[in-house]
Amino acid sequence: MTNRPVSVTVTFAFILLNILVWLAFGIIVAINAHPNLPDIPIMKVIMTILSFAVAGIMVGLFILLRKPNQVAYFLTLAVLGVISLLTFFDDVGWIDLLFLAFNIVPVILLIKDRTWYLEPSKSNQLKSV
Repeated sequence: MTNRPVSVTVTFAFILLNILVWLAFGIIVAINAHPNLPDIPIMKVIMTILSFAVAGIMVGLFILLRKPNQVAYFLTLAVLGVISLLTFFDDVGWIDLLFLAFNIVPVILLIKDRTWYLEPSKSNQLKSV
């Protein structure tokens, strides 16, 4: 097993936090507890489904990222990047900035630790020989 840098573990913690935020948001919208959403049922259904879908995608990426995986690395960067960009299409308030931080910090850490995700470890190379 490869030694994982501490910053990779911190990245995983932020990804898990991101998953929890999406699940919580989906539940809040589903139970009609969000005070600022318009009272359009189809819009709430779509937002709930999309929130749970993003959480599911992030769970899958989290599982794949636990070992160095190039595909999961680039997909995670893409998903977090798109989510970060979509944050700006909303009225940006303090909660949006906090949510943006939950997305930007793992992106920065993923880029910082790209060698861990993109290069196979020496122990894996020895096993394949």
